[in-house]
Amino acid sequence: MKYLIILILILTYIFFGNELGYTNVSPLYTHFTYIFRHASVLHLLINSLAFIGIYTSMEKHLNKWVFLGISLGCSALASFGAMYDKPTVGISGIVYAMTGLYLGITLLHKHIKIADTRKYLLYICCIVISLSVSFVKEDSNFLLHLYSLVIGIAVSVPLVRLKSHNDPD
Repeated sequence: MKYLIILILILTYIFFGNELGYTNVSPLYTHFTYIFRHASVLHLLINSLAFIGIYTSMEKHLNKWVFLGISLGCSALASFGAMYDKPTVGISGIVYAMTGLYLGITLLHKHIKIADTRKYLLYICCIVISLSVSFVKEDSNFLLHLYSLVIGIAVSVPLVRLKSHNDPD
C-alpha cells in the first residue's frame, strides 16, 4: 500500500501542477488534494522516504486504513490554521500527523515498550531538527507541520485509551 501511495505521488507530480495545493483563497477540496502534489523532485523524494519510514512504524500499531484516514483528517484540519497566499503542497502534513500518532501511541500505551531509549530519543531529536529546518526555511509551511504533529499527538490519546481498553491484560 505504501508503495502504491508513492506511485500516486509520482504520477501526480508528473501530470498536475500547483492547482492541487491550498492557499488562503483556494477551494475546500484543496485541503485534501495538496498532499498529492510536490514542489520539486527533491521535495517528493524527501517526503516519500519520510512517509515510507513512518508508515512502516505505524503499521505495527494500527490498521493502515485507520492511521491513514486519521492522518489525512489531522493534516486537513491543520491546513486551515496554516493558509498563505502561496500554495502549500506535499505529503508532509500526513507524515507529521502520523509521527504525532506514533509518538502518542508509543509513549502512552502501557503494553508498548521502547526497546532502545537512546534510539527513541534520537528519533525525537530528528523530529525537532526537522521542525526547526521547516521553521527557518521560507518556502516550508512550518505551521502546517507543527499543527499536524500536535493534532496527531492529541488524537492518539483517545486511540490509546480505546486500544488499551480492548487489549487483554
